[in-house]
Amino acid sequence: MTTIKDPSPGFMLRLLKAMGANVMVKALSGAAILWQFLPEEGTYAATIHQAFCSECWLEGGLEGSLILMLGFVCWAPMALGTVIYNSSRCGPRVRRQNGKSVLRQVKEQLGLAFRYAVPSHWYYIFEFYDDLHRSRALEYVYRFETKTGLYHMFRDHLSSPETTMALSDKAAFAQRCELHGVPVVSALAKVVDGVILNMDTTPGSLPKQSFFLKANRGAGGRSASRWRYDESGGKYYGSEGGAFSEAELSAHVKELSKAEDYVIRTLAINHAGLSDLNLGALNTVRVLTIMNEQGRAELTHAVLRMASSPDVVVDNFHAGGIAAKIDLESGRLGQASNMGLTAGSRWWDSHPVTGGQILGRVVPCWEEVKAVACKAHAAFGDQVAIGWDIAVLDDGPKLVEGNKGPDLDIIQRIYREPVGNSRFGELMAYHIGRVLDTKRAKLI
Repeated sequence: MTTIKDPSPGFMLRLLKAMGANVMVKALSGAAILWQFLPEEGTYAATIHQAFCSECWLEGGLEGSLILMLGFVCWAPMALGTVIYNSSRCGPRVRRQNGKSVLRQVKEQLGLAFRYAVPSHWYYIFEFYDDLHRSRALEYVYRFETKTGLYHMFRDHLSSPETTMALSDKAAFAQRCELHGVPVVSALAKVVDGVILNMDTTPGSLPKQSFFLKANRGAGGRSASRWRYDESGGKYYGSEGGAFSEAELSAHVKELSKAEDYVIRTLAINHAGLSDLNLGALNTVRVLTIMNEQGRAELTHAVLRMASSPDVVVDNFHAGGIAAKIDLESGRLGQASNMGLTAGSRWWDSHPVTGGQILGRVVPCWEEVKAVACKAHAAFGDQVAIGWDIAVLDDGPKLVEGNKGPDLDIIQRIYREPVGNSRFGELMAYHIGRVLDTKRAKLI
């Protein structure tokens, strides 16, 4: 009698190791399986989706493929659960604003999920309750296929570890920009495992000036704090309240660094022309650039990000901030909105807290902002796409950081249109072709 042997311990160990967060996100999206049945449209967006789908099955080997299949088993009940959750949170608002019943919203979300593997929250982020927007659902590029998929593929085959590291490490980023003559908010010191270090790695101390403290490899504004220095009293005042002596704040910062490294950067203050939009947090322009066919950086999208609560020190969109589209030619702002996932989400002509005018306003130093973004990408020239956070200051624009996996949710939400068949999508498809050529060359 033939018996089925238990999987070997080695295989089970490899399977557990393969269950990283990125793999699970892709597995639970359902796209790796459902997108295999999409029609061959020949569009840029279709090329992007097909490349993601193929990469899903190739990158993880046997273990990764098994995880994709197991994830698909869990996908349907999870899709139903998220539809119920998001509809209860956002459905009544959409019914009031658009007149579409919650039941019909549920039906449309289920249709998108089971036909196109579009998770429920994007129904509200990208306003798929609008019939025209929903008809273009496959032209959108989704976070799970870029952040956890194609961006990794581009870096693995087209980029160097050196530039990838410099985009991940905020201190190294500032140093590389300064080396290439790109205006950047300076890094003053690092805090590593309980020790404050100058940028040349010699022992240091807290700078006797106002500064911004952030995890050196943090994302989304995590662990960020603002410290204002009072020279007359020698005290540091934190964004969450309280006054600290140098010794007290040094001890606090050193203790934080035992969990992860921190970087201390100059505290940047927005241009006076944006002072009524920032609530004390630094507004930044998110500029999206991508290398074109000639190997030059091309700017395709830009938005102005703004904090919407006085309780935060960052303007991050995924942390509750708002953003407005910037016309690339004129620098003029459109309406602003948040992620679209709250009961109070809407579009604003003016700032919801300060009342400062947004619609029609021109971003100061706009031509210089564009020039800084393109010059910065030249300093990281082997990276395909980068999202730049640029602060407009009284003395001109300066880079805050570069994002090697630029978020497209903020772009597609605020532009109210997909990027899949835009110029950005066209260039993504071009670089997918480059990766395929590289892979073929390695097989010869």
